[in-house]
Amino acid sequence: MGILLALPGAAGVVWTVGAARKPGLDTSGMAGVLGFGVSVLGLVVGIASLAVAWVAYQADRREAADSVQLAGIANDLAREVRKAWRAEAEVRQLYVHGTLTVSWQQAPAGLTAPWASICAAAERWPTGGAPNPDEWAADPAGLEGAGAERITEVFSQQVPTHRLIVLGREGAGKSVLLVQLLLRLLALRGENSEKPVPVLLSLASWNPVEESDLFAWIARRLAINYEFLGLPAPAPNRSISRARALLDDQQILPLLDGFDEIKQGFRMEALRRINAALQAGQGIVLACRTEDYRNALSYEPAGSGARPVPLAQAAGIELQDLDMETVRDLLCEGTRDGGLSQRWQPVTEQLSDATRPVALALGTPLMASLAADIYTPRPGDVISEIPSPVDLIVDPATGTPRTRVEIEDQLLAGFLPATYARRHAGSTQWTTEEAEQSLRFLAGHLRDNMGGTTDIEWWNLHRAVPRVIHALVIGVPFWVALAVAAPPAIASSISAWLVATAGVVVAGWVLGTLYAFLEPKPEPAARIRISWPSAALVVGISCFVAYHEDVGTGILVLPLGIVIVFVGFGRKATQDADTVVAMDPLSLLERDRKTARTIIMGPAILGVISLAGLLTFGLVTQGPAAYADAGFPLSEVTLAMLGLMGLSVYGGLAVAFRHTASPALTITCWYLALRRKAPRNLMRFLVDAHQQHTVLRRVGAVYQFRHLDLQRHLTDHQQS
Repeated sequence: MGILLALPGAAGVVWTVGAARKPGLDTSGMAGVLGFGVSVLGLVVGIASLAVAWVAYQADRREAADSVQLAGIANDLAREVRKAWRAEAEVRQLYVHGTLTVSWQQAPAGLTAPWASICAAAERWPTGGAPNPDEWAADPAGLEGAGAERITEVFSQQVPTHRLIVLGREGAGKSVLLVQLLLRLLALRGENSEKPVPVLLSLASWNPVEESDLFAWIARRLAINYEFLGLPAPAPNRSISRARALLDDQQILPLLDGFDEIKQGFRMEALRRINAALQAGQGIVLACRTEDYRNALSYEPAGSGARPVPLAQAAGIELQDLDMETVRDLLCEGTRDGGLSQRWQPVTEQLSDATRPVALALGTPLMASLAADIYTPRPGDVISEIPSPVDLIVDPATGTPRTRVEIEDQLLAGFLPATYARRHAGSTQWTTEEAEQSLRFLAGHLRDNMGGTTDIEWWNLHRAVPRVIHALVIGVPFWVALAVAAPPAIASSISAWLVATAGVVVAGWVLGTLYAFLEPKPEPAARIRISWPSAALVVGISCFVAYHEDVGTGILVLPLGIVIVFVGFGRKATQDADTVVAMDPLSLLERDRKTARTIIMGPAILGVISLAGLLTFGLVTQGPAAYADAGFPLSEVTLAMLGLMGLSVYGGLAVAFRHTASPALTITCWYLALRRKAPRNLMRFLVDAHQQHTVLRRVGAVYQFRHLDLQRHLTDHQQS
């Protein structure tokens, strides 16, 4: 910083001395030279003062950050995680369907480490693991049980290493069990505790080949979900984020769902990367379908020489199918007479035989809950409009009995029509056809543009739109500006000011087009504010040039000063993200939109203030003659001001398109609405599908389909 400030000062001194030594310089000329030299030194001193003030401000910020220790950050995180997942549990109606208690047994042989090695590893660890060895299970069979309380006891007391693999078939209830475990672990932790904070993340968006560090991926996802975790950690770890510092200090317990949603060829590498990230004492929970986990352990790429190994020092459980009595209770829960409904009798009679297709299909919480949602009448429903449960047993079109696969497909196909046919309080009520069309598009987008992930990230929806569309939209203001500027330019004999403005507009259009063809920002932007010291600096530079040259030259310097200060010093100096709050998709979008508005309007506001200050300075110091001497009338000053404002807004739009995600989303929503693929207000549709119809679930700042099988069903049946 000192060198950068000393260089212009030294250059000013050298120029002043050289100019003063020129022969023939009269008294007035000497005074002008010395005045210019003193002004340069004054400007350097002013910038130095501003820089010193900024450094002091940064030092105060660092001191305040250091006062916030990791323990306090962990407690803040625990409160936000608890609040967010309690709300999500209410939306998913986990408390309403509490009768669907899942049970489990020990994991199949060969899928976990030997029990003796698990216990030995926990004994060697200096910290971590279950605190009381007397409570450890004697063998894997001792981990069996059922319900949320039991899984909490198993993990916190009976698994020596606090490392657990949760296996089960599709729809067995693995995700719900992880949510229940998370909430109960948070309750055990309390408000202030040294226990790690459990966080639930979906592995669907992790590519272990491109992002080999598991903790780096977790830290990045946590910084999106909880903005304050993206700030620098307290000293002496200011070089890393708070999220990474918590992970390195083992104050975060990762609950990783959806290991089977990682691409098949990457799962062995994912296991290797997970094991590499786990240090002694670090707990973890991993959920996966049984067959997919078994296949991952048997997958050996040709020529790799790598041997798959299970999750290190981890015990395992496998979820079992529901008890048929539990299924009966769920199906008959909403009947009006409170008894065994005649409506469900053909189905419940077949549940007594576990080999029947309907019993096999309804053995998972997913399929049992879908059957209840579709075929059980709710208050206000017209029973004649509700499909008959007999359709699960026999195909009404052919009269042939259905197989287990056909029953499951029938349930997946009937869920959307059933939930959107019912009116929900507060719902914007899209028609069934509109909802199906939009959800099929989203499922296809995840398959075609996102590599098959389950995460519906609004900031990546732009991938569904050809980039040329973004380029055309960004280019439209150029043609509007050209049409507006051309007539005045011709009428004024192509004034130099209008030519310069049009030239910069063309440059802005080229810049915007390049931004459009580049990949937009992959993640939502942090908050940003305009730096008013930057505005003062721009005005000072322009007034300095105007005083020693003329007002016209000062106006020419003004746009360059705005760009340098706002995009460089100003933008860097104003980042701020201290809010301790969990970010849901809408909050994240609103924050990104505010940042985009600041970037778009910030240069224009800065330009107007600076130009007004410059013109006022010219009037005060030189009078109205300053503008006549500059060679342009006041009318062209007005045109220049308007042109500068338009240029600033347009340039800000190009920068915002590259550094924020919401402008691309706006283009995407309009494009999809015109193509009749999704509603124009796509975010409202997603919120409605999540909160009112439970078609989607929310995991942090992203939405997911209620279940992977529903996503795949919509993808397989996507209409062209």
